[in-house]
Amino acid sequence: MDHRQLRFLVALARERHFGRAARACHVTQPTLSARLKQLEEELGAPLIERGRRFERFTAEGERVLAHARRILAEFEALRGELVGERAMSKPLMLGAVPSALAEVGRWLGLLDLRLPVLPLRLREYAMPALLQALADHEVELALGYLDPAAAMSDVFAVRPLYRERLALFAAPGRFELPETLDWSALGAYPHCALTPEMQHRRRLARLFERAGLTVETRFEADSMAALALMVAQGFGVAVLPLGFSALLEPLGLEVRVLPESDLEVPRIGAIWRLDEPIPARLGQLLETISALSIPELELNLR
Repeated sequence: MDHRQLRFLVALARERHFGRAARACHVTQPTLSARLKQLEEELGAPLIERGRRFERFTAEGERVLAHARRILAEFEALRGELVGERAMSKPLMLGAVPSALAEVGRWLGLLDLRLPVLPLRLREYAMPALLQALADHEVELALGYLDPAAAMSDVFAVRPLYRERLALFAAPGRFELPETLDWSALGAYPHCALTPEMQHRRRLARLFERAGLTVETRFEADSMAALALMVAQGFGVAVLPLGFSALLEPLGLEVRVLPESDLEVPRIGAIWRLDEPIPARLGQLLETISALSIPELELNLR
């Protein structure tokens, strides 16, 4: 028996539906059903009356449910005490899509002044994997594209931070770039790009299609660091968020701002789970990065 099984049981009591309970626990319905079956086998008693769907708890199930609620309440109280004692020494797990790393880099230098005792651990994810990592408690805060998260407003809360503008980056002397650059000119260059599962890459595909372009992709990576290295070596050009111009300045790359498309400009922001109270240190981080960003739009989101 483990606390996840007890959480599944309590969620089922609250939702009275296997599918809704699974979504509330961020697992698939087969996973939730299998873990509850395992709990019944471990306790040696049927806990749930099942027909084609959830019907009710058995008498044994009601007893176990009462114990489960008490155990989980004590577990959360204990965790709260321990987190309070160790909060500022344990790294806060931060996940981000690669295209948000320039903004993250800008924040980090300022965060060190405002929250000097808060250690951070950062990982890059494609957007679907980022939301899954957040749901699975692998990360405490995500920085990514808001639309996919806002579509799951029963699971995630979001806070808008900025809009993403694009620019073309190239090694000086390797490619001739005009002073002003239009989307139609990008087909003349070989490109370095993020891998196809990345939200930024999918956005570029839509923009290229809108401009009627066929683009040669010479190098792909799932990391902005690898991408920047290949651009600096002259392997190809790259369309990246404009915010990377300051971060990549030491590489001496040429930068040309691209005109905005009539396609919607993506919203980037902070994303966190709704299923539990915001820890104090996460609240501090949210307030700090919000103060360091100037949103270009106001969203009426949770």
